[in-house]
Amino acid sequence: MQFLQQGLNLPESVKRKHKNETRTFRLDSDVSHKLAIIAEADRVSMNVIANKALRRYVDWESNAEKFGTVTTSASTIKKFFDYLSVEQAKEMGKWWGENQVPGIVTYFFKKFDFDSVLKALEFLGAQYGRAFTFDGSFDGKTHTLIVKHDMGYKASAFYAEAAKAAFAHLNLGTDIFVTDDQLIAISPPDPSHPLNRPTEGSTDLKYPSTRAKA
Repeated sequence: MQFLQQGLNLPESVKRKHKNETRTFRLDSDVSHKLAIIAEADRVSMNVIANKALRRYVDWESNAEKFGTVTTSASTIKKFFDYLSVEQAKEMGKWWGENQVPGIVTYFFKKFDFDSVLKALEFLGAQYGRAFTFDGSFDGKTHTLIVKHDMGYKASAFYAEAAKAAFAHLNLGTDIFVTDDQLIAISPPDPSHPLNRPTEGSTDLKYPSTRAKA
């Protein structure tokens, strides 16, 4: 069976670097059968499913296995946070951002900079890790990063402290806001941002800004 390398979920600039190639694979009959069932149910070609699976393996699974990453359910993680106090969640987030994030990002992308952190958020989010969903935008001056989850305020506090620590490694100032189900990071800090306006009623949401080193 032949599969074409299509470069799924990649920016156009990356897609242009990867020409389609034809490869022939031998599949176990049970795998081929299940693949056909999934393709029919999702109303896509077997080629699309195969490419998606292969990309997940080369982008995520092969590295995650070597790094020691494990998979668990969202309900288990939420239960874990339930046993922590807010301060403990913050302490864990700070430790993770200082000690784990730089290593994970560097291991996966061979460097630790702002672009690789954004890519890591995509990987850890809905694309592969499924710990949360991530969305980001840039208006030419300010990056707005949004992490959404359904694990409660303690998880938001964890992610907030992790983000503060990670951005500190990059020597970037950041305003961080949290709710029970999301984190919003503004970098560099923007005093004119709506969330920084007292009339928006967000003063209780804002974390202290991180400061870039002089």
